[in-house]
Amino acid sequence: MDLPDNTSTTSSSSSSRSTVSDVAESLSSVALLHPNNEQKTMTGFPPEIILQIYRHLNSASDITALNSTSRRYNSIWRINAASISAAVLSRSIDCYNSAFELFEIEERVKQIYCIILPQSAVLKRLRLAQKQAQDVVRQGRRNDRCDHTSSDILYRGVLYRNEELLSAARCASYLLRLIEDRVVYTGGTSLDELDREITPSSHHIIVAFHELMILIRLRLLEAMQARLKNMRKEKIRKMLYVATYLVRDCPDKKKIRLGISREKIRRSSMVDDMDLAFRPRCYVIVHARRAFFAIADAVGEARIPNYLLDNRSGCHGDCEDIGKIEGM
Repeated sequence: MDLPDNTSTTSSSSSSRSTVSDVAESLSSVALLHPNNEQKTMTGFPPEIILQIYRHLNSASDITALNSTSRRYNSIWRINAASISAAVLSRSIDCYNSAFELFEIEERVKQIYCIILPQSAVLKRLRLAQKQAQDVVRQGRRNDRCDHTSSDILYRGVLYRNEELLSAARCASYLLRLIEDRVVYTGGTSLDELDREITPSSHHIIVAFHELMILIRLRLLEAMQARLKNMRKEKIRKMLYVATYLVRDCPDKKKIRLGISREKIRRSSMVDDMDLAFRPRCYVIVHARRAFFAIADAVGEARIPNYLLDNRSGCHGDCEDIGKIEGM
């Protein structure tokens, strides 16, 4: 599982110290079982102890490092990849449950849109997909704690899910840094007006971004409105905070990296420089625009619809802008 590990974590220094002490205590108890003078190495520990060591790691990169120590460790990881991943990523990813729900809904929605169905059938299946995803999260990933990835197909599925969860966490963490560093497009205003309305915590910003991405994945406006109808107004207003920043203040390049906008493909190389200067170089994707409209409509906010109607591409024209943060 060779994955980058630059996501924010929820574990505090005190919990990290307790985790290390727990592992040390387990290793000490194993040593007491072998009082002879023979030196015991980590490769000689029983599989149950090695599995507990894996589950007490703090990040995906720690798993990769431990996998490289021996073939035996790598074999134990492959067999128990699902349970180890659930234990480690649930601690290392901020707002893991909302990221996990986003992944589950996204995978189910992909299957729905693979076949041609009438819109009423699509809406029914989208509602079912959301319920199934919520049930998986609500069950506390019980299946992950006991399932063995005995086949290559199951193992690759775990790796794919881990990569998608880490990717969602990187995007949410990137957006959070943009807002905290108050990064706006060139010529844009400060975020003071936005902050006066509501100032959500970092946790709420990440959850709101995941919810926004779920709306985008649903695609249909009716499905978005149905999901928002079952939410509390307070939660929707936090989503509005994130949506307003993305629509009105976020630099174009940052929106492209977050998957909200796309760069326009130049159809011909013979384009007048003056004409190109007045053409938007990117645009907000259709499903994101629908999600922004749905969120604004749910709380009676006219600012986002008015802005998108005036600026149909959603492009500020600063696609070449270099902001404070270049990497995710």
